[in-house]
Amino acid sequence: MFTGSFIEEKKINGLDTLLVNKKGFLENYILLSIDFGGVDSNSIYHEKECNSKIPYGTAHFLEHLIFQNNQFDVLHRFGNIGSSINASTNFEYTSFVISCTEQLELNIQMILKLVQSISITNDIVEKEKKIIKQEILQTQSNKKAKCFTNLLSDLYGDESGVAQPIVGNLASIDSMDSDILEKCFQKFYSIENMKIIIIGDIIPEEIYTIIGDELASSTSKDKNRYLPLLPVKRESINIEPINTNQSVLLFGNTIANESVASDTGIRKEFIIRIGLEILFGRTSDFQQKISNHSLVDRDIDLKYEISNSYSFSLLSAITTKPCELMEEIRLTKNNIQTRSIDDYEFLISKRRIIGMIIDVYDNPTKLANSILHYSIRGINFCDVINVINKITKKEVIDGLYSHILI
Repeated sequence: MFTGSFIEEKKINGLDTLLVNKKGFLENYILLSIDFGGVDSNSIYHEKECNSKIPYGTAHFLEHLIFQNNQFDVLHRFGNIGSSINASTNFEYTSFVISCTEQLELNIQMILKLVQSISITNDIVEKEKKIIKQEILQTQSNKKAKCFTNLLSDLYGDESGVAQPIVGNLASIDSMDSDILEKCFQKFYSIENMKIIIIGDIIPEEIYTIIGDELASSTSKDKNRYLPLLPVKRESINIEPINTNQSVLLFGNTIANESVASDTGIRKEFIIRIGLEILFGRTSDFQQKISNHSLVDRDIDLKYEISNSYSFSLLSAITTKPCELMEEIRLTKNNIQTRSIDDYEFLISKRRIIGMIIDVYDNPTKLANSILHYSIRGINFCDVINVINKITKKEVIDGLYSHILI
């Protein structure tokens, strides 16, 4: 067990509260998340007075409106007490993050007030539309982002919540109005649909009292989530030219979600992660070959994304020779089927993955996001390394066949 790695979890007036007491830490880190993200776009909003689809980009739009709240001058109020605040939206959730060295109680009170109030008028919505449309136009020139969206659209279908950028598209932003935004805020920005993670040199009992007092008058709402996305394809390749010489290449694979919670979920996840590291990681034969033949212009990005709604692996690279790079990917897959995996590369890749997890504990930002990611899946992040240590080579081989070796 790592120093300060114990995660204490308790539900306070409906709010999932996770605390990590890091003795000697000078910084306090607060992450408050709302279980509403890009993956929820295009889902049906079921209410008596509203039975329409949620427009692409709604979660991101609400994040903007929280910051533009006329009742709560966010940047000014947090800045006045020496705190920094930021926000972001991904496919799974919207997060508000605070970093502070003092007045922790006030910061907790303010972040809880912030996410429970909003100003939504037609004028505010129209003003924000212009800002977000500019953001969309800027992202459209990002070839890697475009390639990523096209890949996920191919894997999960054009109508899925991952088929468009998290910011939405110009048509979906035009379709926004104060009514649908207000309804989504009331439905998803409920205490039962939030988690707060606090890391620092703290006294848990004091934090629980602060949160309990602040939420004493909060009303309960039903928590509602949507069914997982079902992939329409198992594998996809997307190539997007950047200029006359370079292209972005993305190679993705999906697997239908089964259980992503508990030890079984951790095991399945890291079986795939270790397998991908063996195939395409920094110490792999693949990396050596593409480096020797100058097939990529920068490091390859390799990741496996998993949630309660979707899971996919992704290899991305900037290359001047996309066809040759794809051939090396194909040969690597064929080669592992022919020769299998030896003990040395299995242990090296497994240790490398464990090393990445260990590094997380020294970074409050990564630690908070990891705790959040696993907590949403019903998993304690502190259990991850113990489960990885028990993974066998045979499990990794079987996992590769179920995910990427066709």
